[in-house]
Amino acid sequence: MIEDRLEEAAETAYSQPIPKSLGARIRFLLKQEKGVSRAEAARAVAEKIGKSQRTVERYRDDKIKTAKPDTAALIEAEVKQLWQPIVKAKKFQAAVTTTGINVDVRGTFGFTSPRGTTNDPRKRRLSKRLDPDTAAALYAAKEAGASEEELAQIVADGLRDAYFTDGGTRAQSLQQVELTDLLHIKFSIT
Repeated sequence: MIEDRLEEAAETAYSQPIPKSLGARIRFLLKQEKGVSRAEAARAVAEKIGKSQRTVERYRDDKIKTAKPDTAALIEAEVKQLWQPIVKAKKFQAAVTTTGINVDVRGTFGFTSPRGTTNDPRKRRLSKRLDPDTAAALYAAKEAGASEEELAQIVADGLRDAYFTDGGTRAQSLQQVELTDLLHIKFSIT
């Protein structure tokens, strides 16, 4: 469940729309042709969309502002194929380095403190932002093939720091938080 939701968050991370105008889409495609001259880039894009190099240059310079529906659909498909991985990679990198990841979880939480006392587990629903280190640990564990229990413990540890101890400002004696009976979990990368 957690692994699927992490993948879902990564897939939906790209919320930026593709460029709207034909010229902007062509300019984006031309930028993707790295290490070649402008003419070679225009030639490569022209081959992809089945038009001449000169037509691509006219699209780029906004001299032709509309294309036939089949050509426009082909250009849109090419842009989407290249656009989303770029945006997704940027958002994912930001999540594991600076912004963290949002989690909405409903399950049973139990606690252990240093004196050996245990708070009886109870069901809670929490929505919190996990720090970048926790987000990185989650994705690293997922890639390493961690079990659901291990992923749940990483989420619980992140929530211990973000919610239960509030970054060390309260409940400093709280050692461990356990997350069991996971009913719902959703992640979002913003």
